[in-house]
This record gives sequence, structure tokens and C-alpha cells, in this order.
Amino acid sequence: MEPSYIHLDTKVGETLVLGRSVDEIAGIEGVIFDVDGVLIEVTDSIHLVHGKAAEQYFGMLGWENCSELVSPADVDAFKLAGGFNSDWELAFAWTLLYLFKSKRYASRNGATLKEKTPTIEEFTAEIAHAGGSLPTAVEIIRGLANELEWEWIESRWDRATLQRIFQETYSGDLCPEIYGFEPEIVNAPGLIRKDRVILDKRLLPVGLKLGIATGRTAGETQVGLRLAGLAEDFPAENIVTEDDGHKKPDPEVLRIAIERIGCRRAMYVGDTPDDQRTVLRYREAHGTARMASCMVLTGLKHPGLKQVFMEQGADLIADNVNAAMEALKACIGGAVCPAEQRM
Repeated sequence: MEPSYIHLDTKVGETLVLGRSVDEIAGIEGVIFDVDGVLIEVTDSIHLVHGKAAEQYFGMLGWENCSELVSPADVDAFKLAGGFNSDWELAFAWTLLYLFKSKRYASRNGATLKEKTPTIEEFTAEIAHAGGSLPTAVEIIRGLANELEWEWIESRWDRATLQRIFQETYSGDLCPEIYGFEPEIVNAPGLIRKDRVILDKRLLPVGLKLGIATGRTAGETQVGLRLAGLAEDFPAENIVTEDDGHKKPDPEVLRIAIERIGCRRAMYVGDTPDDQRTVLRYREAHGTARMASCMVLTGLKHPGLKQVFMEQGADLIADNVNAAMEALKACIGGAVCPAEQRM
């Protein structure tokens, strides 16, 4: 039987509230936010970095026609497959795929290889079926390649250089502040400057403790929040990043976050199936009544995402973080009750 949701309209978007979760949501003491796709719109920044990094990386290998190797839709496909909360690992995966196809089809023409099988759509579907993550992607390519092909692929799978290209493309002149080094490969303004804030701070519920749990590094997070005008709302001691040694869907990410903001019951606001899995794993490890989940639809551009979140049993599903905050306040104020119309 599918979960029963209450439909709630707000002035800033629509929400669905899981009927059986209303009381739990009303009793939370804090809210923990993801960053990309939740607090900050990254459609014109991090999503475009993948395509630009691919063009730069494969151009250095002597390829041609590489400008459309990785689209924002391709990035979303990897995110939906699961286990790619790190954009660097996501980049390592598509690089591996293209190196395999280059060797198999004896081509360095990006436009030609884009259409060759396995396509990114086929590759990510297989990754999802096998459980997601970069190690799974490696296993798939290793299984497709023969020994000579795999040797050739490994010799050109330069993850350090690719990560450097990715960092410089994203940060540009802010590289010293974010990563501690001067850019040397990419001579252009960083796409991080095209981040756009989503959260309207005026809609944050009064009296709740606020924190962040993100796959960004500490530098990326601090600079991103500053550029978005959110730095004062999220002090560094209330933020968990990749630098803390855990990656979603590892529930330790949320355990550390809830400990840092100093509360017992919180809500995590994310935008991917992995974010919901993180909450579910946290509940398995620490008790079902200690972490509610809110999933927003501003991250992945996938028409079936709302249904995916419903099937996963998200406690609250919202068009955006602002609608989520309005729904949260309605739950806290007693304006949402199980007697209302449900989906």
C-alpha cells in the first residue's frame, strides 16, 4: 500500500506531507540542509562544470568535438543512479566510460563516441541496477574491457588531473581561497560565481537550530554560502562537509550534523534519492523518531522524481526549500492534520 500524503499549497510552491509523519515533523528541534539544489541553484554552475571539464580533459588527450560529451541531464542520470554525491567521483565515472569507448571503437571523436553504446543512459541504468557508486561503475567497465583495453584505459584515467581541471573550472580565481592553490590549467572565471540562492531566509522557522550536511568540501561550502548571502545563517561549527570524512548515504553524515547543531530530533532537507537513503539509514542506526526527511524538486530535473520520493517514503516533498519551510511551519503550528485531503 502506497504512503498517504496530504496536499498543501503555499504561496511559494506545493508540498506533500506524509500523513503519519505530521506529528513527527511538528516536533523537530532543528533543520539540516543540503546545499546544491536545495539552498543554492547550481544549474548554471556545477552542472555545467562536468561538460567543460570533459572538453578540457579529452582535448588534452588530442580528442576533437568534445563540447557536448556530458550534459546536465547526464549529470542527473548519474545522481539518480545513486552513490555519486561527490561530483569528482561522478566525473571519474563518465571519464572511464569514454576512455573505454575510445579504445573499443578506435576513435577520438567525442561527437561519435557520445552515441556509441553503452551510452551514458545505458551505463547509468546498469550502475543503478547494480547498486550505484563509482566502484560499481569501475566493475562494469572492467567487465566489458579485455586485458589490453583495461591496461590502456587505466594508463589514461588520470583522476588527479581531472579533479584539478574540475576544481579550477568551478572556482577560477577563487581557487586559492577554496582549495589552497593557484589555477594553472583553466584560465577563466569560476562557474561558482553563477550559483544562485534559492532559500528566502525570511521563511526560516523561528526557534529551530540550523545546520548543513553537504557533499561539498569545506572551502566550497563556505565560499558558496558567502556568495549566496547565507554565511551568517550557518556558522562553520554547524556544517558537515566532505572534509569530515563521510559521504552520503553514510548515516554518520547526519549523526555528526545533529550532534553539531545540538538537538535530538531534526529534519534533513535534500534533493536526491541518496539524500532520502541517508535519512533511512540514519533511522536504522539511531531510531526511527529522530530524523524526518524533506525532499525538494529543485535539484534533479527528472519528471518522475516526485514519485521516486513518494515510493521512498519521504516525510515531506516540496517544490522548493521555501515551500518546505512554509509547510514545516504549518505542521508546527497545527495547521496540517491527517483529516485533510490526501493523495
